[in-house]
Amino acid sequence: MLIFKKNIYEPSATPHPENLVNQDLDAYNFIFHSLMTDREIFFGLNQLPDSEGFERFKTLFPHASQFSNISQLNNFSRSLFEGLINKSVWHPLNAYHLTYLFDSLQGTYEDYSYSEPQQRLEIFPELNGSAIDFDAFLDNYFFGTAFLMDAERFNNMDPEEKKSLKLTDPCLFGVINQLAPAEEESRLETTTEIPYISK
Repeated sequence: MLIFKKNIYEPSATPHPENLVNQDLDAYNFIFHSLMTDREIFFGLNQLPDSEGFERFKTLFPHASQFSNISQLNNFSRSLFEGLINKSVWHPLNAYHLTYLFDSLQGTYEDYSYSEPQQRLEIFPELNGSAIDFDAFLDNYFFGTAFLMDAERFNNMDPEEKKSLKLTDPCLFGVINQLAPAEEESRLETTTEIPYISK
């Protein structure tokens, strides 16, 4: 199970009347659909000549392609999909994983947004064709989008400022500076701590 800001595995509570944005969007289904679609995308990319495949890859994954190649992101995609559906263990996500997921979800959001009403109903029937507020989804489920920060701005911050802004993920420097992830940064870690428990 993947750890997000809010638990995607629990059904949503009754929404607050003032917070009706994306109320019918099932976060688990949104992420599942994106990762499942990516399995097909990577299969297709691997069928193309290298140069054509890489150009499409950069278009489909504009942020993650800055630090990774098709093969490595294919492995990210596979492990995140397996982590999503495995209900026996929790997986925290690092900045590399979140950057890839951001690109994946943004692609699904754009496909849905530019689809005809009937196609929208087929993609996410629970939305009844209504729009997705992607920014609200990110606010609700991502701990932040610091991985999109400009490298110069991030690199010129002092350690205290980074700490105060909660920019402490050890992988954040690598993502922002477009460094390929090390093997341990690519792996999906597990945790024995159970998230979402009130203290």
